[in-house]
Amino acid sequence: MKKIGIYPGCCFQGADVHNYDITVRFLENMGVEGILLDRAACCGGGVIDETNKLVVYGLNARNIALAEEKGVDLYTPCNTCYMIIAKTKLALDADPELKEKINKILADEGLEYKGEAKIYHTLNLIRDFVGLDEYKKRIKRQISGVKVAPYYGCHVLAPNEVALDDVDNPTILKEILEPLGVEVIEGYKNENTCCGYHATYTDKDQKERLSIKPLEGAKEAGADIVATPCPLCHKAMDGMEEPILQVTQLINVACGMSPEETAINLNKTEVKLSI
Repeated sequence: MKKIGIYPGCCFQGADVHNYDITVRFLENMGVEGILLDRAACCGGGVIDETNKLVVYGLNARNIALAEEKGVDLYTPCNTCYMIIAKTKLALDADPELKEKINKILADEGLEYKGEAKIYHTLNLIRDFVGLDEYKKRIKRQISGVKVAPYYGCHVLAPNEVALDDVDNPTILKEILEPLGVEVIEGYKNENTCCGYHATYTDKDQKERLSIKPLEGAKEAGADIVATPCPLCHKAMDGMEEPILQVTQLINVACGMSPEETAINLNKTEVKLSI
């Protein structure tokens, strides 16, 4: 069985601890053993990243080094964590002096950033680590009669150097959703706008204005559910009139799990699936 390091970040904490169960079950359904990187720290996205790059590089070189210590690649379902960690890897791999500087700091903990571990998000984990053909083989049942609008969120399509798909014409979510038996609704209004999560603690009114736009656009286009790979996007948009799920929740159901087993019952907005 393949193994991968699960980077928990902040998405699996407190009231969101069920996201860890969703993630572990998703990996199991993909035939992958998840190894929790239990000493990992916050990536600093949206806070430290904007004020001190060196600290962010140190934090995330350490996170990657923890995966390398266990001999595994690093996987996070969070868009923001993916972007910040992937940018750190790019920066250190391109700058030997920066890498040496960071490693002098990590040496105090007996760690070393080698640059060997790859960084995975749900999208490229399915496409490149599991493989789309193997992914399709693992689907056990179809989720029929449901129209689903894919919502990527910001940080897997930008910036370009860490984007996981064509920024102007992404297709990977459609490729992941269609084998589940759902009807995919693309091209809806505000499909590529921000969910507003990072304004949650600074401007709640702005966050609410941003969160509702993709949901309303999807509803107008005829979608029953919006599906996002990102737990933060899900958290920002759940609770509105229009329902939203994490893509991994839909995948888990299509792999034979009940909605309760993949925490769909914990959604603020009720989601009904025909299975």
